[in-house]
Amino acid sequence: MRILTNLSKAELDHLTAQPTAKAMIEKNKTEGIYIPEGDAQAAADFVAVRDSQKREDTLQLSDKGRAALDKDIEEKQKESQEEQIKKKIAELQKKLAEIKEQSADSEKARSAQDKKANAIMQQISMLSMQLIQLQKNKSDSNV
Repeated sequence: MRILTNLSKAELDHLTAQPTAKAMIEKNKTEGIYIPEGDAQAAADFVAVRDSQKREDTLQLSDKGRAALDKDIEEKQKESQEEQIKKKIAELQKKLAEIKEQSADSEKARSAQDKKANAIMQQISMLSMQLIQLQKNKSDSNV
């Protein structure tokens, strides 16, 4: 049996799209690995080598490629930070609306509600400022 190795998907598609199998047969004869029929040890060795090659696959990036990848990761983190802040603001706004809907029976309860509402509004303001700062930094880095 002959086995072809290091064959790209594009090359395989090209070979199999041919009207005859001549190109595939030639490539198999010249570049294929021959394992005699019934030789279980040679087949096992081949499989072991292929498995070790699959585990050893690595990706090497140039310095420019690594910098671009790092920049992309940083942009995604900024976007996720923005989304987290927006979600937190929405949660706080819902909480604020619930507090404002509640009716206070006494002056103490009304005072406590006002304090809670003020604290939530301060949190919303701080988060809004953080969001604006993130967006400003993002627009400055894109310029």
